[in-house]
Amino acid sequence: MDLRINSKSHVPVHVQLEGQIKHLILTGNFEVGSRLPSIRAMAGFLRVNRNTVARVFTDLEREGYVESRRGSGVYVVEPPVEAEDLKRQEVLERVMALAAAQDMPVEDLAYALLARAGARPQEKTAILFVECTQAELDQFSDELEDQLPVEVERVLIEDLADKLSGVEDPPWRLAVTTFFHIHEVQEIVEPHGIEAVALLAEATLESLQRLMELPSGTQVGVVGWGRTCMQNLSRSIEGAGLDQLNFVQVYVDQGQEEVLAILGRVSAVVCASITARRLRELDVPEDLEIIEEDRILDQGGIEMLGKMLRQMPRIAQGTV
Repeated sequence: MDLRINSKSHVPVHVQLEGQIKHLILTGNFEVGSRLPSIRAMAGFLRVNRNTVARVFTDLEREGYVESRRGSGVYVVEPPVEAEDLKRQEVLERVMALAAAQDMPVEDLAYALLARAGARPQEKTAILFVECTQAELDQFSDELEDQLPVEVERVLIEDLADKLSGVEDPPWRLAVTTFFHIHEVQEIVEPHGIEAVALLAEATLESLQRLMELPSGTQVGVVGWGRTCMQNLSRSIEGAGLDQLNFVQVYVDQGQEEVLAILGRVSAVVCASITARRLRELDVPEDLEIIEEDRILDQGGIEMLGKMLRQMPRIAQGTV
């Protein structure tokens, strides 16, 4: 697989990956009609977050480079290339070939071009990310670090007050969380001069497609590690309009007997990966379908956050 990711680069991972895939499609290395590697395979090969790869595939499909076929995979289509795009690709090919001949790292070349053009690579900004479970805290933080020039300090909401206690000059400009916790986070961080920002967490397309394939009237358990996790997942799924299914809420902390009793009445469950691993340790019915659903942050919210980060230096200089 002719793809490489530089995790130390200031260029977000999703930008690196999307640009490389487009380049491979435009140069014919990924031929029209060929199937791209699966999300799982590509994420494993590149050692990046699966949700990042899924988001890149979604963006590529929206821009007309690929199409997803249910149950089959993602396929390359004839790209929407204009003369200007072809000219840019030809220039890039010549520059890349020259850099390779001179043994110059692509990263150094990119920074040199930015400097010559009068632009500087955006420095990483220190932010807090606050969530109620460690699994989602790590996942959402990884997503932000993959897509934005940020260094994320990860804090469970129960530890947030202690984290800020006694800190006179906090190094974080922003505290980011999901909408479910925004008011609680605001009360803690804003007295310290830290702005709180809420992002929407939504269900992934892959799991929603599987839920849509279930027969009308199917009983589906929405399982969370705890009550809050279960409620957050339920809110994400409710927004998808799956009215043909009957959802039953359950969380692992209810106790094994009660959980098993509820799961015995459903045909499938949807839950986060960490919860799925716990369920498989229990004596759940063998024919129970477990649909793993690790929510992702809304792309529009991430773009909004990126815009806020770009404006921060101007705010600090008093020019906005």
